[in-house]
Amino acid sequence: MSSNKTYTDKIGARIRQLLLCDPKDLMGNFAFNLSMLICFTTNVQAQHPQTIELKNDQYILHIDTNTLNFGIQYHTTLIEPHPQGNLSFSLVTDTQTYAINKVRVRQCTPTLFRALVTNSSDLSAIVEIQLSKDFFMIKLTPENQLDKEETYQIDFRTAPLQPAYGLGDHGGFGENTAISNFVDDDFGNRDNEHRFISTFTIFPAHHFAQVLFAEQTKRVAITDIENRLGVSGVKSAAIYYFLGSPKQIYQTYRQVKIAEGYPDLKPKHRFFQLGYEAFGSLGWNTFQSSVENDISAYLEAGFPIKWAVVGSGFWRGERRDPSEGATTGFGLWDDSAGSGRKDGLPNPRYPNPQAFKAFFREREISLLLGLRINFKAPKAYGGYYEAENDGPFVPEGIDRGYFIRDKDERPETYRVNFPQGKVFLLEGKNPAAVNWYVSGADRWGVDGFKEDLMLYDGKKLNNDAKLNPVNAALMKKGYYIMARNSAYSLTGDILRLEDTKYGFDQDRPLINGLNYAASGVSTVYLDIVAGKYLENPLNEDQKRYFVRNAMAVAVSPVMAMGFGPWHLENSRYQKAVKKAADWHVAYADYLYSEALKSYHSGYPYTMTPLPIAFPDDTATYYLAGKKQRQYSWMLGESLLAIPLYGNDYGNTMKRDVYLPKGTWIDYNTGQCFEGPLTLKDYDFPYDKIPLFVGGKGVLVKEKDGGHQAVVYPTSKKKFTYIFYFPDGEQVSVIHKAFANWATGAYLIENQATGEIQEVQLESLHTPFTFDVDPGTDYLLTPKET
Repeated sequence: MSSNKTYTDKIGARIRQLLLCDPKDLMGNFAFNLSMLICFTTNVQAQHPQTIELKNDQYILHIDTNTLNFGIQYHTTLIEPHPQGNLSFSLVTDTQTYAINKVRVRQCTPTLFRALVTNSSDLSAIVEIQLSKDFFMIKLTPENQLDKEETYQIDFRTAPLQPAYGLGDHGGFGENTAISNFVDDDFGNRDNEHRFISTFTIFPAHHFAQVLFAEQTKRVAITDIENRLGVSGVKSAAIYYFLGSPKQIYQTYRQVKIAEGYPDLKPKHRFFQLGYEAFGSLGWNTFQSSVENDISAYLEAGFPIKWAVVGSGFWRGERRDPSEGATTGFGLWDDSAGSGRKDGLPNPRYPNPQAFKAFFREREISLLLGLRINFKAPKAYGGYYEAENDGPFVPEGIDRGYFIRDKDERPETYRVNFPQGKVFLLEGKNPAAVNWYVSGADRWGVDGFKEDLMLYDGKKLNNDAKLNPVNAALMKKGYYIMARNSAYSLTGDILRLEDTKYGFDQDRPLINGLNYAASGVSTVYLDIVAGKYLENPLNEDQKRYFVRNAMAVAVSPVMAMGFGPWHLENSRYQKAVKKAADWHVAYADYLYSEALKSYHSGYPYTMTPLPIAFPDDTATYYLAGKKQRQYSWMLGESLLAIPLYGNDYGNTMKRDVYLPKGTWIDYNTGQCFEGPLTLKDYDFPYDKIPLFVGGKGVLVKEKDGGHQAVVYPTSKKKFTYIFYFPDGEQVSVIHKAFANWATGAYLIENQATGEIQEVQLESLHTPFTFDVDPGTDYLLTPKET
């Protein structure tokens, strides 16, 4: 006990030193030797007169009552205070925020701290700190002293922490999945590359995460100087800090998102089967026969397409003419010939919409159309609305007040990528407007939509959650929704990255996708295989890009085809792409089951970045970046995805592969390795499915109309594995009731019927299989000899 108290006193002394020393001195004192904390097991007892502590069984806050600076102590982890103050705020018109220099404590209980504070520019505010089991929330509300309409900028800060992961799309365009040297004080949806907006940041090495919920301009800095989340133009702001293991953190974050009005919605099975986007093959210039011919070619080549997106060209009017229709010309297909067209496309493009929809229905393919919330404004507003091509919906929306309005209560205009001219935007905060919009979408008569607002005036709108209620309403109607725009949560089935393309940065999609997952959304769609705008004939580098991209996408949650692989004109490459698609099809049910685990728990099972799956393994922290290009993730509880991908896709056949602690079996060769281990210059032929089996080692796939468990001998622990069936409700549970594996006989007991099946494990490198039925638990034990 005395030894523990010694360490405890040192921690308390260190925190008091950080809280009370001069900020200039603090700048050089971030390095804290955590080795002294190894034996820490008791709560801090001694307190400096100028500090108080708030604590529970999980963590302790040491708060300086002069400045409200605080340190966070979680077991052997210390989150140090910011050198210039943890909390700062100012008028929105100021060029900087100001730290607190006066504190008057109003209330202090074990779960609630409340104080009146003043900052160095003499602004006052109320600060509340609320403690929960494994998170706490800080809310700062400036007092409106002069102008009740005044708004503020508010920052919440700690000392720098690394490595950091998350930030939605803003985490997707750096040199590494680990975010560094990032500063953006105009953080939000400002262009097409940044449409999934989230401030959620996780620091797995510190068992720490944070999020600030706001729909308007945010202020973010993840640097070697500070860790900061803030917001601009508000009357108050709050931040959540989470502590615990990654699984604890994501579970709590899920609950907090629901409480704050950002629930994730339950995905549907269809999207985890093989898909198709016409954009990847036909670009913007789709027409009925071209799409039908493309789908037929895929089916004839043995690609079992189950969902297909036609994102453009189905609306009325001449393409590229300002008068052409849009996705919100609800139900108005280009089914009648127009005079004087010069776009070089069939006239009309979709002569028989009912036959077109029947084509997909007869082949059991779900048809999705592109859909946006922008409506063409009338000419008086600078738009190109025409009733013939756009229908009556714009006048209806104006009359009913369903569009976002300006300060004079007139419909506000915005610029978008498509259509041409000014547009109005649906007011998603108005439930009546959303219901009207959904009723309009019903007129298309299809199975779902690819939401695809491409807003140039994101700063003007300043609402990152503009699509959340709209997509949620479409999901409630049962539509399949591929989301592009969202804030914090996913109110669709899957979340699609910004477009990819040959010649673009090929490291970006994986960095982007991994930080989507780190942000708490792991039903990630890495875009169409081989991206957009490929044209025949393909050169050798384009062909290699195609194959490597197909393999990377195959071992991600969602896979969709575009440009036909028959254009590769190389049987080896074509077979490799087909092999990639076949693997994804075979294990679509496994992927969907893992997606449902993500939905229920908040943890990104479907695509888990290694630093989150193995938070204490420092070797994982910086692998996923442009320098090492060891992109890898846990694909569910039993697979490690290791695609050879990045900007060097065309000039290497080898890659170093890091295997974390555990047993790992090469999916292709059956070769077994014990981690932690780096496999130097590991071979990656083009047809290699880039996977290792590990973790729990249980895969489930469809077989002969039923389902089969494939069990690899990788786990050295007892475990329970849950499999969700494609209906999203029924489950099977496999209980492994022993630790280490050995070759020999095993018994599988159906715990509902008592029936026992004997299976043989022939090798520690290969699996055994057995059938699983919905609603059944299976107990796996060694057969006694």
